[in-house]
Amino acid sequence: MSSMFPFSLVTCLVITVISTGAISFAQTKIPKTNWSRVSSFQFDWDGHGMSSVIIEIPEKWDGPGDFTRVCMRMPKQREFALTNKNGWVKYNSEGVGLTKQLRNNNLVHSSYILGAQAKGGRTLLLLFGYAYASSPGSLDVLEISPDGQPRVVLHRDELGLKELRDLDGDGLAELIVYPCLSQEWGNGLLTYDPFNVYKLGLSPGDPATLSLLLSKDYNLRNYYGWAGAKCREDIAVVLHPPKGGKPVLATAKEAERMTEKVTKQ
Repeated sequence: MSSMFPFSLVTCLVITVISTGAISFAQTKIPKTNWSRVSSFQFDWDGHGMSSVIIEIPEKWDGPGDFTRVCMRMPKQREFALTNKNGWVKYNSEGVGLTKQLRNNNLVHSSYILGAQAKGGRTLLLLFGYAYASSPGSLDVLEISPDGQPRVVLHRDELGLKELRDLDGDGLAELIVYPCLSQEWGNGLLTYDPFNVYKLGLSPGDPATLSLLLSKDYNLRNYYGWAGAKCREDIAVVLHPPKGGKPVLATAKEAERMTEKVTKQ
């Protein structure tokens, strides 16, 4: 972006994250908020030229999170801004819970935003929200479209990232995520909290979609079983079945009966 258009005066495409999990789009003036710059970095986003990313927070901010707005200056593009009134945190924060592999392979020079490769020539920017108690924080995944404009390809108010991996061999990594955190109860019981697998769009910048087929296969291989993609309190994981063996899934009532028998014995 030319220096003749200072950041504080330009018109941005503002995308606001709202509590319903949807993204609202509006072409508008930057709100009259006094912003403090937290950090910034530059990188060439998939061959579209050097892009500047500015990370900000309102002055005198006393809410959760380390930053609430990201504004991007793309070559020959209108500025792009993404805001989250609930706040994002540094990607290596304890509550985000990323694996060491993800933390140690950030493709951008930032301690706030994670850059990860979905495949050669397709780089994702990931922003992680503030986690509360038994729920993961929000997750926002951005990708640049063929026309050079950043797009939010995935947003959820509560979604943690487990890994990025090509599960179906098509050369494009899937997002393996978790919408809930397991809670232990009773005598060795866990709530049913499966992993979800999202496939990225065929074209960069297209929305990511939940794949039930890949989600089922992943959970059968890496979790305790499969009872659908949604978290459920009426289904339980029995960690120590009465007859021994691997953990099994059962209805919550049946799981309580099973473990009551073990306790009485």
